[in-house]
Amino acid sequence: MIRASAAVVGLVSTLAGCTSVSLQHADAMSAVPPEPLGEDRLSLKWRFATDDRRTEIDPQEFAQAAVAGDTVFVGSQAGWFFALGLLDGHVRWKKQIGAVTSQPVVVGTMVYIGTADGILMCLDSQTGAERWRYQSRGPVEQPPKVTLDLVVFANEADQIVALDGITGRFKWQYKSETPEEYTLRGHAGVAIDGALIYTGFSNGTLVALRKDTGTLAWSTSLKAEADRFIDVDATPIVVKDRVYATSSSGGVYALDKATGLVRWRLPFYDAAAPSATGNIGGLASDGDAIYVSVADLGTYAIDLGGNVLWRVGAKGGGEPAEPVISDELLVYSLATDGMFIADKKTGETLEYFDPGDGISAPPTITGDGRLFVMSNRGILYAFDLE
Repeated sequence: MIRASAAVVGLVSTLAGCTSVSLQHADAMSAVPPEPLGEDRLSLKWRFATDDRRTEIDPQEFAQAAVAGDTVFVGSQAGWFFALGLLDGHVRWKKQIGAVTSQPVVVGTMVYIGTADGILMCLDSQTGAERWRYQSRGPVEQPPKVTLDLVVFANEADQIVALDGITGRFKWQYKSETPEEYTLRGHAGVAIDGALIYTGFSNGTLVALRKDTGTLAWSTSLKAEADRFIDVDATPIVVKDRVYATSSSGGVYALDKATGLVRWRLPFYDAAAPSATGNIGGLASDGDAIYVSVADLGTYAIDLGGNVLWRVGAKGGGEPAEPVISDELLVYSLATDGMFIADKKTGETLEYFDPGDGISAPPTITGDGRLFVMSNRGILYAFDLE
């Protein structure tokens, strides 16, 4: 397995450190298979350094790019937020706003961004001029959701806040009880379906809130039999009449979206620590299956009835990010081992990209086959994806 350094990547015009791999693992649970397949799915177009992190030991970047029209928007731990040209990565404007560890949301001429300082900010997408900001009490590490009249976001303090999307004026807030003991890094974002908002908290509960008022419609515990490290940190997703969610102690759940009644549960176990599931990177669905990545245990495809269709190993691969679906492909990142492009029907790895320091952020994939991903050194890579 060739892992190209960032310096080498900058010199190569096409694959740039991308390595095609087969599923013939030396260790069946390992994240990285050793033998190349010779199948090229990625072609590097450009790269952009958001910061110089070459001298840091084990850096991590969680920022994810957003694409609107001919512009790519991205922040980073360094505190700068950039608007870049889609074709060549040239800087159109930049603004110092504080560390960003999530994906911005672009709606019309407005860009909504959460920061590690607990700020939800709205910028003009053309100029970067600030329109408004709202200060919350905890880091905002998941993208907000924007509707016709609201922008709703979650923070690390177990708060859900709704603001007027145009003016930033406060509408309502819901606060969950935060456990006194240690919790895992990160927090769930929000999912909106009709009149309800779904999200999870560090105390192991999944809730449905009424969108207009923020009042509680239902609450369900997902902590199973555990009493610590019970966080619901992955953003739930809604498929048909069910909401799918995870907890670090309970695994994957399917619930009735109207009542919160649990329809099925699929626990994940590590043979070395059977009482723990592990950190779950996030959920994705194509309407037919659920895809989830679990630290050390692997990436799973699960049908809507709770049956495992396939699993690929992730042992030693590092903390997973939320998987991303692109047509017949599933793309997922592991903090230590990099980004994997897999066949979503079988889990077979088709290609693998490690810039030398791993990838903690999920990729962004556009409808016309462009892929953007941030390395742990703060370098944004732009590829064509076949």
